[in-house]
Amino acid sequence: MNVSQQIMQPGMPGRALVEVGDQLPAQTDRVDISKSISFLQRHFWLIAAVIAACMLAGALLSVLSDKTYTATAVTSLETSNEELVSTDGQQSGSTPDLSAAFIETQVEIITSREMASRVAESLDMLEGTDAPERREIIDTLQDNVEAGRTGESYALSISYGAETPEEAARIANEFARQFTLWNVLATQSRAGEAMGTISERLEELRAQAQNDTASLQSYRIANDLLSTSGSSLTEQEISSYNQEVTRARAAASEAQARLNTATAQLRSGSSGEDVGAALGSGVIGSLRSQESTLAGQVANLSSRYGPNHPELVRTRGELEEVRQRIQAEINRVISNLKAERDVANQRLASLTGSLGAAQAKLSRSNSAMVGLSELERKAEASQGLYEAYLSSYKQLLASEGTETPNARIITLAEIPTEPSAPNTMLNMALSLVLGVGLGVFAAMIADATSKGISSPEQIEQELGQNYLASIPLLQSVSKGATGVGAVLEEPRSPFTEAFRSLMIAVEQQCDTPPQVIAITSTLPREGKTVTSTCLAQMLAMQGHPTLLVDCDYVKRGVSRLLNLSDETQGLLDVLSGKATLAEAIRQGSEGLAILPIVSTNERAESLMSGPEFEEFLTALRQGFKYVILDLPPVLPIAATRSIAQYADTTIMLARWRSTTVPAVQAALRQLPRGRVSRAGIALTQVDLRKRGLFSKRDPNFYYKEYREYYA
Repeated sequence: MNVSQQIMQPGMPGRALVEVGDQLPAQTDRVDISKSISFLQRHFWLIAAVIAACMLAGALLSVLSDKTYTATAVTSLETSNEELVSTDGQQSGSTPDLSAAFIETQVEIITSREMASRVAESLDMLEGTDAPERREIIDTLQDNVEAGRTGESYALSISYGAETPEEAARIANEFARQFTLWNVLATQSRAGEAMGTISERLEELRAQAQNDTASLQSYRIANDLLSTSGSSLTEQEISSYNQEVTRARAAASEAQARLNTATAQLRSGSSGEDVGAALGSGVIGSLRSQESTLAGQVANLSSRYGPNHPELVRTRGELEEVRQRIQAEINRVISNLKAERDVANQRLASLTGSLGAAQAKLSRSNSAMVGLSELERKAEASQGLYEAYLSSYKQLLASEGTETPNARIITLAEIPTEPSAPNTMLNMALSLVLGVGLGVFAAMIADATSKGISSPEQIEQELGQNYLASIPLLQSVSKGATGVGAVLEEPRSPFTEAFRSLMIAVEQQCDTPPQVIAITSTLPREGKTVTSTCLAQMLAMQGHPTLLVDCDYVKRGVSRLLNLSDETQGLLDVLSGKATLAEAIRQGSEGLAILPIVSTNERAESLMSGPEFEEFLTALRQGFKYVILDLPPVLPIAATRSIAQYADTTIMLARWRSTTVPAVQAALRQLPRGRVSRAGIALTQVDLRKRGLFSKRDPNFYYKEYREYYA
């Protein structure tokens, strides 16, 4: 339905702003992807070719690249019961907090150069190599090993990539073994360092305690201080010494009694476990705990293995060693009891013998008691610190050899059956993505660099000319007839209908019905001869007296197309007066009259552009309703401009997606509007299979929807 309603501007009666139906569509927020789809369809084969090339390159890369096999071993991190002692004498637990930082540290250890060196040495990979070769081997090991945490667990996966699956599994497993061994060695190293530090400090503290004690004793000796009492009275001093003698005598008796009891227990067959002094020993308690643990292990192993099993033999040996140490400690306790008895007796004898002398000396010692107190506190502090370090040293010494690793192997790496690289699926996927990207990019470049006219918008906007019609490429709408015969054989085809549309568009552009219609083009091979012949044949089929005149005196396109170039008389003969019009006209199909050019003539250009031709056209107007002139192209033949000015209107043809905008502009400048009546521009050789992929404003865009109307 043709809408001719006019929108009038207020205040300006009778002036149309725009005709509804011709206005451009308003901009909306609706998403329209049809242009993108059309763009992809237009360049489908280019994009497909680029994708195929990229896929082929990805396939070749996957086939030709060196294969890499990756094997993975899994280890787990565990807490340790080990406790170390700091240098200030305080015990500090070394149990690692299995935090993200700790796990990352373990990952760095696995991928470190030190670990790679340990693996290389363990696998004998460095034998017989010089320094550069060793460095290269270690670098290769370090570069190809990877470690990482498995999810949120405490498991670490250790992967190694190699050229052969056996080598990958062997090296991955060795990395796992060296990592667990490294944990044991690190624990032993820390314990050894701690023991060395404590041992050095222990010697210093022992010397300090001895010096402080010696100073205290020297002070006492120098000042004859036999008592710590502050009393200065002789009676009090005598009483104090009497008390000391009494306590010394009781202590000596007590020491003798303990020794007698322990001796009696040993004589009665006791192993020393129930000796009173032994029951309070911390060392014996610790060793008893170890003995109990080892005895339980021996019992467990005895139930599971034979008597000669290595683990059972080793555990029994450890149990025997602990029992020997317990016995040695019990012997030391008995020895201490004897020493205590001897000391008590000696002290009693000394106190008894010195009681009289003390009574005389005590009066002179009161003034020295202040210095004695200071020395005693100093000696006690030194002795306490020394005993604390000594206890820690004994604990470390007792735990030596019982270290457990903080990591263990969960799963050894298996020999991989498939290479991990190159990843064919990944390469092909990346090739596909890259191919799509490059294909679209190539299509954009092809679209941007294409100068050919492809849509009515270009004719109207870039050239400022009327768009008349699109002449289909015959192969795109018909598989039967060829050339001009398609108009005769398929009168209801899209090809024939295009010429009807062309004629109607020309008539609508002219104020009066045109009678003489010139058809030309910018350059050769743009379809002007076929267009001229088919348009004339269509008009003749409609019953209109129509004459087709071949005015291309250089190529003689119509004459050659219709096989009339061998005739004896033609247009030039008529213009030169050598023949009449009736003698030169040939009859075609459906009443079409044809005036060919049968021979060349040196005066052809002057005859075609001179007054003879104008008079000739005046005569033709009397005998035919339509006269179709097939002119030479505009750019190569100057006479085309002169011939075109005699026509009622001129149709400029442009080959679809071939003729460029600058070329048409150059041709239009040769046909000024003041001298030549230009109806507009028609597109020729339009592939309707692709035409709809360019512009929705072209009627051919909807060809698929209305092609059922054609026979």
